[in-house]
Amino acid sequence: MIVDIHAHYVSPDLIAEARNNGAAYGVSVDTVDGGLDRLTFLHSGAALRPFLGELCDLPGRLPYLDGLDVDHQAVSAWTDMSGDDLSPEQGARWARLQNETLAADTGAPGGRFEAMGTLPMQTVEGAINELDHIVKRLGMRSIEMGTHANGRELDHPDFRRLWKRLAELDVFVLLHPPFKPVGLDRVGDYFLNNLISYPVDTTIAAARLVFSGIMAELPELKICLAHGGGFLPYQIGRFDRGFAAHPACKKTITRPPLDFLRSFYFDTLTHNTAALDYLCATVGADRLVYGSDYPFEMLDESGPSRVRAMKEMSNSDLAAILGSTSRRLLGEVSARRSKQA
Repeated sequence: MIVDIHAHYVSPDLIAEARNNGAAYGVSVDTVDGGLDRLTFLHSGAALRPFLGELCDLPGRLPYLDGLDVDHQAVSAWTDMSGDDLSPEQGARWARLQNETLAADTGAPGGRFEAMGTLPMQTVEGAINELDHIVKRLGMRSIEMGTHANGRELDHPDFRRLWKRLAELDVFVLLHPPFKPVGLDRVGDYFLNNLISYPVDTTIAAARLVFSGIMAELPELKICLAHGGGFLPYQIGRFDRGFAAHPACKKTITRPPLDFLRSFYFDTLTHNTAALDYLCATVGADRLVYGSDYPFEMLDESGPSRVRAMKEMSNSDLAAILGSTSRRLLGEVSARRSKQA
């Protein structure tokens, strides 16, 4: 079984609700040139780019999955829609709408899709309440989380309770760059906001989780760093040198960052087989999971074939990267649903 652990989806029912009752969520939806829908956050006035047709069509992506022999796809919200600057009340309603519509659309018989939840990060209480709801009421075993939350870093003391709850519930976390990544004042050209700021933001978040001691305190956390881990795996030697040379790096942790790098999982979205080989050699095949980033521009068009092109891979390594590790991380939901199909 091949599992795609990094793909995005927005329910047409969410768009319809936001169009009809958007003020309750702090959003509005209008139709722009070409007939595509566009979401705007009312408080900030920030308008997202129009929704891609493929983003909002689950049945329409089946030929894509079939063409790559992908059996199962875990779908998460479009992170641009997180709405971290909404009020706590609006943020809670907005996250609930995203989760309810995702769960409804992926719960149909057939077993090809499952939903990753989203949390309202305005308050820790709201995030934990929604986490409990999606796990206990909706049966979700995974979430997508931004690499920072409305100006607060993920190692902020307020979030400690959330990390502990995620560990207690054994929930898988896909850590993904947000709508406003770092350095936007310098990367407005050449698509650099995506090419540079996204992986930098992931690197910052992961580094903070390491140096703050969260990864040491909660080794049972299941966190996947999107886009091949940002820049962290490829500069881990610099982090280890900092740990050896500067007391600030040893303030909270007693082991070098490389030890904690192997505590994360990484999707395969490096867009370069040599980079993927390096990542595998550094963290091990058991820490890699296949992801596509469907349906956005940075989709890995090679699909699972990039994984199969990696050097010195055993059949068990390939099986782990392409599906068995993801099935385990997602609580074997994929396997159960396939048996129902």
